[in-house]
Amino acid sequence: MITDLFSHKIHSSSDEWQDKLIDIASVFAEFDGQVYDRQAIEERFKQISPRASKVARDPSKYRDEISAYPAYLGLYRLQLENDRWIFKLSETAKRFLITEEPNVPAFILLQLLLFQYPNGMGARYSNNGRLIVQANARDRTLQFIKEGIRISPFRLICKALLADSKLNGINSLHPRITFDEVFILANDSRINKFASPSLLDVTTVLREARSGILLPIGKIERRFHLLNHTDFLEVTNGWIHLREALSPEDADALIDKLNIINNVQTQFLGFDDIANEHELTRILTDGSWGTYFDGVVNLTAEVVQGLTSETPVLSSTMFERDDIIIDNKSIKFKYPLRERDGTLTMSTSYNRKGQAADPEVTRIKRQRSNLEHKILTHKMDEYLRRIGAVPFENEHIDLYAKIPNDGTFLFEVKSVNSENLLSQTRKGLSQLYEYRYRYKAEVGEDVTLCLVYPNEPNEIDWLQEYLCEDREIAICWFNNEMLCYPEIAQSKIQNLLL
Repeated sequence: MITDLFSHKIHSSSDEWQDKLIDIASVFAEFDGQVYDRQAIEERFKQISPRASKVARDPSKYRDEISAYPAYLGLYRLQLENDRWIFKLSETAKRFLITEEPNVPAFILLQLLLFQYPNGMGARYSNNGRLIVQANARDRTLQFIKEGIRISPFRLICKALLADSKLNGINSLHPRITFDEVFILANDSRINKFASPSLLDVTTVLREARSGILLPIGKIERRFHLLNHTDFLEVTNGWIHLREALSPEDADALIDKLNIINNVQTQFLGFDDIANEHELTRILTDGSWGTYFDGVVNLTAEVVQGLTSETPVLSSTMFERDDIIIDNKSIKFKYPLRERDGTLTMSTSYNRKGQAADPEVTRIKRQRSNLEHKILTHKMDEYLRRIGAVPFENEHIDLYAKIPNDGTFLFEVKSVNSENLLSQTRKGLSQLYEYRYRYKAEVGEDVTLCLVYPNEPNEIDWLQEYLCEDREIAICWFNNEMLCYPEIAQSKIQNLLL
């Protein structure tokens, strides 16, 4: 009997969990292409400052990140090469989590679409290229295979929502199903033999459940919080439903996504002919399940685009948010500067209504959820406090500080690499100019503008002179805890020096 569909090891009930997922993926990305070394991964988790990350601080919990996240979300897979396990970050994680502006809902939506039972969880990997499946996972997987079960929890839920709209003759935007109904469906042999069951069968079973022919199965695990991070489904008081549509265009996009999901037929067939533990180990060792569980790789480009594209949600020139009326033809959002609390920055979790009101803030929040951006911001925060300044922030400004007796600084933090140095610098430059203008009453016209980099931006030979002399922008970076800067910027940076 199927009594659980999602893992209790992925604690996704908090809005801040999206930040944790990005942090975990960022750590895993550092090991991409290397020989799998679990101890080294655990040590890397320990090194992350608790002030800059939401990754579990209890080392005993790192096993959840290392085991549950690839098993249920496909963050990474292990590939056997020359009797060694090689760590491979998923392409979906690279595209949607390890970017300048991570997009957790897109990643979750694609991966949940492919997740199914049976699967490859419970595998333990040894240094000599061997693989052992834990007994409980092995027995459950073999039982599923024996009974011919092939079920995708997320697709089942989406098909059930469509069935509800058919049964009740209601708009496709307003169907809903209960947890009990999901588990009745999941345990019915007419349904659970297919990752994408037919709408007719789902509708029939759902009708029987609601008429009392089929009864709830008893104790079930009500772990559905993960759905809240899809920007598509929501869980409210025991009901699963589509999130609220914020405009006609947004409503159309939701219906389109539901139809796309319900038309996907992709499924993993590699377990079909397995009869024993030896054959199960062989299939898991060849890596076919891990290769399958990667949305960007195994879903069509049309499906990926259809599920991850973001449709503007405003259909009129006026939009009401709380007590504010915003004219979208001349948006002039301003947010109060707030003193940073010295621990974590403001929540960077995704909020659809916030995007509707101010899409730019959503983009900035995604940028700030990048782990390198968070670590660098906290280094700058700590440094400012050491010189006696009080750091401030708001939805636009990364950091603002009054240096005691020495003026004011407006900081824009940029996580960069050799490929995006110029594009990120251009963004940062324009942001600094814009924020100085829009917040001149708060920061003053004489505020020093400063770009903060993770390391010296020296890949482009003219960039430092352009920024510091032509654009009058200060630049700095850190070497461990030491603030560094080019000599050409000393006149602007000197007020920050200890």
